[in-house]
Amino acid sequence: MNKKLEIKSDERGNFVEIFKIPEFGQVSYSTTKPGIVRGNHYHTRKKEIFCVIEGEAKIRQRNIKTNEIDEVIVSGDAPELVEMKINWTHNIQNIGDTEMKLLIWISEVYNPNDPDTFYEEV
Repeated sequence: MNKKLEIKSDERGNFVEIFKIPEFGQVSYSTTKPGIVRGNHYHTRKKEIFCVIEGEAKIRQRNIKTNEIDEVIVSGDAPELVEMKINWTHNIQNIGDTEMKLLIWISEVYNPNDPDTFYEEV
């Protein structure tokens, strides 16, 4: 099987949806330019796991009810999985000098009619 994937590009970098399997969820990757922040949204049911595979990033999460903040610095030199918490608004910032590459797993395939994605600054 060969399937061309769509690259969505903007001033922040690129975003590509790779696998969409209803019973598994979705796998995507993004590239992000230095200094850029992505995210600033939360989910009420979707689970997300981030893994920086190249570059350096700061991942911030804030509980939308208590305002508790969780922050972690991650690097592609020592990849790790970071789970985005339900009802915690989250973002990721490229804090390195080069492009950051991120793998993302989401527990649901994106549905524009029911996105479960709510904008809110961390």
